[in-house]
Amino acid sequence: MNQKNGKLLAGGRLARLLHRAPRKRSKLLRAATAACDDAETVTRKSSKVLGPYKNGEKWRLIVFDPDRQAKLFDDYETAVLVRDKLLAEAEGQSSRTIGDVVEEFLTHKRKRGCVERSILSVRHKLLPFLPAEAQLHSITPTKAEDIYTAQTEKVAVATHHANLRFTKALFKFCIKQKYITENPFAEVQAVGRPKRGKLQLRQDEAKKLSEYLIAKAFEGDYRALALMVQVLLGLRSGEVLGLRKRDLDCGGTVVVVEGTKNENARRSMKLEDAPIVTELLTQRVANLAPDALIFTAEGHNGPVTTTNLHRALAKFCKEAGVPQVCPHSLRGLHSSLAVQAGATCSLVAQALGHGSDEVTKRHYIAPSALDSARSARVASALLGRADLASLIGTLRTLPPDQLEVVCSAVGYRR
Repeated sequence: MNQKNGKLLAGGRLARLLHRAPRKRSKLLRAATAACDDAETVTRKSSKVLGPYKNGEKWRLIVFDPDRQAKLFDDYETAVLVRDKLLAEAEGQSSRTIGDVVEEFLTHKRKRGCVERSILSVRHKLLPFLPAEAQLHSITPTKAEDIYTAQTEKVAVATHHANLRFTKALFKFCIKQKYITENPFAEVQAVGRPKRGKLQLRQDEAKKLSEYLIAKAFEGDYRALALMVQVLLGLRSGEVLGLRKRDLDCGGTVVVVEGTKNENARRSMKLEDAPIVTELLTQRVANLAPDALIFTAEGHNGPVTTTNLHRALAKFCKEAGVPQVCPHSLRGLHSSLAVQAGATCSLVAQALGHGSDEVTKRHYIAPSALDSARSARVASALLGRADLASLIGTLRTLPPDQLEVVCSAVGYRR
């Protein structure tokens, strides 16, 4: 009898559990649906969250808080958002914003040795691109795609490519710091093809602009003198604006560049065949302290921004009656003129502070300048100013179309 009663009791308990299960499951589903509708309202702290796992047409999270429970969501993105939020709340990090992690990322880069100008550039690429006040965990893959798509309609291809590249690096840093578990920008693909190189002035236009810059420099415009030094030496804007009095050596004929990007950027440059510019530089630094910046406004000790130099050049181009170019294109102008004058690509790369001549040829030297230089060397060789070995070596550097012209001119058919 006792055994029978025990069986009945067990059966009754089992029946009650089975009767409660649908109600418990219904309650859990309502809670999960509410979280799906508004993931930002999830406030429960959890010590462990697993998933999301595919569960029929929905996605399931397993939460231990401290007991095991399941949460169902209509889509994968919402499940990931809730999971990351639960994990963050368990660690007390739910209030972390995009602006917060950007500053942490920049501090990390600073500790790794990045210079301040580069760090400032990274900040300018990240914060206009990302919503600084938004919470880190609010950025889903769908929102990430929307953010990038909006950028493609506002800025140049090269700009939104760079913004996306730095943003992916930022979120990788956040994963490493265990702020999030997945990169919402991981699957965002860059669109469009960036233009290579920048608009360069023709030789006559460059002479016209140079004459105007020298005239403005004689009037005391330090920005015109800085731009003149930039085109003569092929310096980066940050490099020319960072020059100090002690960087002028050998009576102003040598400029020592500390560099702003890497070890290759540290170099000494000869300011040859430019006595007017040398004289203007010498006059400008005459009353300056050894560590004083050469190119800065009167009464200011801080460096001029590259934006200021960019605007100044746009103004000078308009007044000189030449096409508007940016300061960085002056490096390309310097490269093209140097190659046309006979300098090799490797020498130009050293002057520009590049580690190899591939970047120089791809982005700075106009293709026509390389062709002209080859043609000039061939003409020199054919006129008898080189030996046979030199002539053969020069002919081998010609592109196929020009080699055909040479062969046709001497009556040779291949």
